[in-house]
Amino acid sequence: MKNHEMTSSVLFLALCLACTPESKDPGTDGPDKPPQEVVEYEEMTIPSTLIRTSCADPCLIYKDGKFYLTMTGSSNIVMVVDSDLNRLNTQVHPTGSCTYIYKSDSDPNVQALYGAGATINGTWSPELHYFSEEDFPGQSGWYLFLGLRKSGSDNSADINTVILKSRTGALTGPYVHPTTDVQYSSQTLLDKNGKPLNSWIVGMSILRIPSGQYKGVYGTFVDEVGRDTGYGNFYQRLRIARLSSPWQLASEMYTITSPTQDWEKKGASSKLPMVVEGGTAIYGDDGEIFMAYCGSGYWSDYGLGQLTLRRENGDYCNPMEQSSWLKYEKNPIFTSSLSSDLRGAGHAFFLKDDAGNRFLCYHAYPFENGVKSKQRNAYIEPYYIDYSIMPDSAPQGVIKFGSLSNGRTAPVGETSVTFYKTK
Repeated sequence: MKNHEMTSSVLFLALCLACTPESKDPGTDGPDKPPQEVVEYEEMTIPSTLIRTSCADPCLIYKDGKFYLTMTGSSNIVMVVDSDLNRLNTQVHPTGSCTYIYKSDSDPNVQALYGAGATINGTWSPELHYFSEEDFPGQSGWYLFLGLRKSGSDNSADINTVILKSRTGALTGPYVHPTTDVQYSSQTLLDKNGKPLNSWIVGMSILRIPSGQYKGVYGTFVDEVGRDTGYGNFYQRLRIARLSSPWQLASEMYTITSPTQDWEKKGASSKLPMVVEGGTAIYGDDGEIFMAYCGSGYWSDYGLGQLTLRRENGDYCNPMEQSSWLKYEKNPIFTSSLSSDLRGAGHAFFLKDDAGNRFLCYHAYPFENGVKSKQRNAYIEPYYIDYSIMPDSAPQGVIKFGSLSNGRTAPVGETSVTFYKTK
């Protein structure tokens, strides 16, 4: 949910080098200016876009020279930690040896939510976010957001968003209840009145408005409308609310977007919804705020669309008004292609390397010999913002994904990816 570049390894390397700070002759800036510090980088290249097999809904954080990867689980959430992208795979870090940051059978909130004896068979879409003292005084630190699904139920009331906090401030945790400090104990997302939001709300991510009258921290979520009411009436909505703390809303929820474009409706039926979900903020070079979101069923032609937050007279429009968000008319901006041997490419998470190059981490189903795998893998590709394309539906630029630079996923095993780390 919840931030740039393209092509083959040769072209991408050239682009990355163009982003690398230059060393300057101290004399060229005049005698009163200190010399520019030269930043040296080391290249970390992985031979393909694949970073981990059997990995759905990846959340990849890069901090202080290390990568922290979490993913959807059945009843737990694990974290993979390594200083090398090449080593995030299951061979080096099999699931059983990873760090557990959430265990549902040790979470007393599961019984509080779903009754005595209840268990979980879905720990969905984990995301890690840091909040500063300026964001929420007295509540700063790393937080884990995830969705829980009660075993044996598809009832909307049995799917909830919960939050935990790192006790030590470290990304690896341990993760505890944000007020009781009990390990693995989760806090249910609360409404503006402090009451649990016991309804189908998942995929929580974070949006920040840095200035102006709407400055603040917002949560984005997905909910649903019209279950069991037939085709055309059953759909998902991307929602937003201002936050008063990492686990409580400060406002009502408002709709950002719902399925309106044809590509968002693929895979829908009387039992399956038209899909928009996974709203994730992307921040541009000059204050632009975009949102990448998933559209179409993940079992169908899943992909990413773009929304742009409007600005007027240099200030941001109200992010809780649907009219403030412009939907790009040429969505999807990222999806699978026949040449990539991938299907269902989506669920975006964004990160930068030390040189400022931007990357997308996503999941997709690989095809082998024409047969779709039952499990998704995690992949990484560069992306950028094309400021030369500014149509009315995307007046601040268009996000370009993929090593093919055309909005399609890179071919499996053919394109290397280079990540720059400070020496």
